[in-house]
Amino acid sequence: MDDAHIIYDRRSGHSQAMNNFAREIFDIITDEPCGLSKIINELQGILEQPLSDTLKLQVERTVVEFDKMGLIEPMKFKNKE
Repeated sequence: MDDAHIIYDRRSGHSQAMNNFAREIFDIITDEPCGLSKIINELQGILEQPLSDTLKLQVERTVVEFDKMGLIEPMKFKNKE
């Protein structure tokens, strides 16, 4: 399991396995709350190249899965009018 990382959630008592790509995304999110565009920008900086549309979609799907697993909480935005 060279490409696996285990995350333990103390709140639920569950463990989650994730690959290196998901772990990078998780690390970005845990550094500070941020939206999808910031996550993509951070990954582009790490990889030193723009992400393909396919990878951007994978980032979005990974964040959705983190939410479903209860590993993250959605950001709440105030309506700016």
